[in-house]
Amino acid sequence: MNLHFQTVEQHLKKLNCIDANQIKLNYQYLELLLQVNQKTNLTSITNWEEAVIKHLYDSLMLTEIEDLTKREQILDLGTGAGLPGIPLALAYPEHKIYLMEASKKKAEFLKLAKHKLKLNNTTVLNERAETLGHNAEHRGVYDLVVARAVAELTVLLELAAPFCQRNGLFIAYKGPHFSSELNGANQALRILGMEIHRIVRYELPLSMGARALLIFKKCGDTPPQYPRRPGIPAKRPLR
Repeated sequence: MNLHFQTVEQHLKKLNCIDANQIKLNYQYLELLLQVNQKTNLTSITNWEEAVIKHLYDSLMLTEIEDLTKREQILDLGTGAGLPGIPLALAYPEHKIYLMEASKKKAEFLKLAKHKLKLNNTTVLNERAETLGHNAEHRGVYDLVVARAVAELTVLLELAAPFCQRNGLFIAYKGPHFSSELNGANQALRILGMEIHRIVRYELPLSMGARALLIFKKCGDTPPQYPRRPGIPAKRPLR
């Protein structure tokens, strides 16, 4: 058993819903990610233990905080190299996980990971949220939308809300300084038919940082003009 695998096992076995096979698959995913990252820039984190904690452990903290057993159709918005979507797909093999990523380079890696890990429950969407949010096959159909380190909260809400079904959740992974973003999001929440459900703070192992999950619930309809065309949500946030 190599030291890298032991590091994954050491940290992920602390999580209740992760079994030995899922630990092995998460190890294989991270090994593939860091291997491909040597040629294609997918992540700035290259230290193995830091990647285990900041990528795998952080992604999977959601499984400790929210009951996802009935959230069977999940969209990872701006997934990048597959975080948190791929760890969640490994944790819930019966769920349908959609990995949305606008970058063709990163989408190609996601397809490679899907093939290597035999992730038959995942679908890679090489699309922009501003475009796909108006597609009837995706609008208002997801039990859960997640986003990790993608954009400022007001922008994220505009991109995520159209995909959530009524009473569905949108969960934003944030660092410790989220208060000003949340305080500035009241107008966006009102316009988009969303409300804050709860906030959960936690600490990463080995003092690698404070994190928070901002959990929003879809309580109304999102007007059909949202999301606005590509680039506009970031250029003119709803305030």
